[in-house]
Amino acid sequence: MNRESRNFKPMFKAQVVLELLHEEKTLNELEGKYMAERLVGGRENIMRDLERVYRPSHEGSICVHDFLRYLHSCGFNSVPFPFGINEIGQEEVSFVEGTVFNGALSQDARSDETLIAFAQYIRRFHDFGAEYIEHLSGDEKWMLPVQTKIETMCHGDLAPYNTVLSGQSIVGLIDFDTLHPGSRLWDLSYALYRWIPLMSDDNPGNFGSRSDKSRRIELFLDAYGTDVVSREDVFKWVIRRVEYLVVFMSQEAADGDETFKQHIEDGHLKGYLDDLIYIRKTWANQKIVKSGTVLPEKLEMIRK
Repeated sequence: MNRESRNFKPMFKAQVVLELLHEEKTLNELEGKYMAERLVGGRENIMRDLERVYRPSHEGSICVHDFLRYLHSCGFNSVPFPFGINEIGQEEVSFVEGTVFNGALSQDARSDETLIAFAQYIRRFHDFGAEYIEHLSGDEKWMLPVQTKIETMCHGDLAPYNTVLSGQSIVGLIDFDTLHPGSRLWDLSYALYRWIPLMSDDNPGNFGSRSDKSRRIELFLDAYGTDVVSREDVFKWVIRRVEYLVVFMSQEAADGDETFKQHIEDGHLKGYLDDLIYIRKTWANQKIVKSGTVLPEKLEMIRK
């Protein structure tokens, strides 16, 4: 599940919609006519033209839009603004301008400064989500199951490919398809997996030594604030979260989802399994405590 602005094909204007429906023109034929931009990577059939993005909707899209509107009403405007579902079943949201990495991260994206900024950003996001769950009726539809422990709204895919950057600053967060109620650690565990990163040496997205990863975990948790999460439970949740990803991908492919079938064929499932073996072997029995390894200047960055 990748970022919105990374996977864009052209957006349907009203006239384009009419031509598609009534003149039986193909998207490729219209693409040249309307001079729209096609970008690749991530989900299929995501389109962008100027400041709007059209994406495939699902049964939970309206509930996702309600939450995004709530964030904007709270002044948290760094997420896409939802304009609704159009006449051909696509969700229409605003485009978030910036840089996104769907692969190897730049030095800026790997920096402690970016990690701290991201952790603090997600803390704000989760705090708003914790307020929002008071408004839920329990009848909402979500793409992913509601977790047993509900503390906040989980983004569900807190990876670099869904994070918009400008240098070492966080511009915003995108792709809320996997939004659902759950615990903070459920969401943070996937962020740690992707951002520390907790990956095997064979994973092209991996970087950093074990000691550096330990330091980055401590830095991330300090920046997020461990007043609301337990350090002792971190690796247990990371393992659960990656296990869930493996099961989810396998089940979706078995149910006929062509995207997940292709992901498995491309080796993504094997990569997750390799990472899971690495995490179990290297981190399962580790405890994250205040080790004092974070440099004073980094702590000062967190306090700011």
